[in-house]
Amino acid sequence: MKSSSIMLATLLASGVAMPAMAQTAAQATTVAAAAASSGAPAAPSPANAQLANLAAQDFGRLSVDGNTAFEELSLARQAIYDGDLDTAKKLIASAQTALETAKADNTAFQKAEDELMPTKTRQQPPRPLASTGKQVAWLPIDGELVLDETVEPTPEKSAALAAANRHLKAGNTARASEVLRVSSVDADYIIAAVPLEQTRNDVAQAAKFIKSNPYKASEALRDAENAVRYASVDIQGAGQQSAGAPTAPSK
Repeated sequence: MKSSSIMLATLLASGVAMPAMAQTAAQATTVAAAAASSGAPAAPSPANAQLANLAAQDFGRLSVDGNTAFEELSLARQAIYDGDLDTAKKLIASAQTALETAKADNTAFQKAEDELMPTKTRQQPPRPLASTGKQVAWLPIDGELVLDETVEPTPEKSAALAAANRHLKAGNTARASEVLRVSSVDADYIIAAVPLEQTRNDVAQAAKFIKSNPYKASEALRDAENAVRYASVDIQGAGQQSAGAPTAPSK
């Protein structure tokens, strides 16, 4: 996961931060230009610009429809628990439609499962050997900034991080990057992703059994929820490093 982590760190440190909503590489470039004109860090070098473009094509976007589908399947499972099968059926059908849309939104990235993290915990055991697992399409459904585990939490840093996350959720990536830069806050960006095809199959199974066997439908939705994996990226405050020269994370 190291090369992808470098790309993501470059993307945010250079002012082309991780979007809260899916956006094209061209939009990411526009954000970078706006950030530069407003006094944000200087534009990255050609090499780093290339990495930024690759990141925009790989991990650089979140799937709005994927996020919607995941919320709906969670609500559907709750509806099954409440005995409201009609609502559960509608939510499952809506999740299926959203996943079909997400399949075509070009936000999925290819990784083996063992290259991602099973939990949000950022300290993971070292992987001395390259992954030999099968490459899978992962749909990025959510992302948030958290304080780097080496940083001593303070009210000021927590407030700055909360502000940066609000800007990310609103789609204002340049402002989120600026908040981290001005505050010199070292953070981790945690991406939540689901295996696209497995999730589609799980939801299809839920749709199949929702009337005849609600318990099996709930099991299929639980399998989809349990398949979430995470990617973690170090983002260093610009006050501790030169613009366009992010430190590669050791994840």
